[in-house]
Amino acid sequence: MSWGTDNLPAGPEIEERDDLIIVEGRADVLNLLRIGIKNSIAVQGTSVPKSIIALTKEKNPVTFFGDGDRGGTLILKELLQVAEIDYVARAPEGYEVEELTRKQMIKALQNKKQISEGKISEEIEVDVQETSEEEYTDKEKVLLRFLKKLKVKNKEQIVEAVRNIGLGQAIAFDKKMNQLFEISVGKLYDKLDEYHQSKYLVMDGILTSRLLSRLLKFNVDFVACKNREEELKIPDKITVFYF
Repeated sequence: MSWGTDNLPAGPEIEERDDLIIVEGRADVLNLLRIGIKNSIAVQGTSVPKSIIALTKEKNPVTFFGDGDRGGTLILKELLQVAEIDYVARAPEGYEVEELTRKQMIKALQNKKQISEGKISEEIEVDVQETSEEEYTDKEKVLLRFLKKLKVKNKEQIVEAVRNIGLGQAIAFDKKMNQLFEISVGKLYDKLDEYHQSKYLVMDGILTSRLLSRLLKFNVDFVACKNREEELKIPDKITVFYF
């Protein structure tokens, strides 16, 4: 099911339960449902939706159940800055919540840590600082994880497009990661008529309701953009990354 003004993937007991589990994506919610956990909700990216921020103030306790990698750490760091989180559970190192077995998920949730005395924050700072010497920025690492889940070929090509996108420009790729066009965002809506095979889009602009409808019509799987129109609901069938 979808929940709230942001249309977020969530379990069917999200409203009635007092406790809450926050995960990264729809696949994590589905995996938890598989073992009978029905009170989870997905943030769907690194930018925490306002509806989740408000929800954490109504629920108690609130647990973040994240992937066992630096991407999970980055999402946790963002959550701690804007939301009220009581506990942290993590998948084993190198694993994602969506691929865990029943036994692994139960163990991770049983071993959750309470957030107290800044200990979790200190661990996050150390983890994030270690990434600064590597090839990709923190946000690019999260982007790579999104693309991995979508099984995108040549993921680095999209990262490069995000890095180097021109002011007010849009770039589209097909399923095989062939670049189809690079044009101004203002011409993008009509250009999609000529390139129905577009699957991945990078744009230096705001995702509007009108453009989103167009992308869904042509089955675009992924869009990276600067921001979205206020109160725009993102359906499950498309992944949106904000840079």
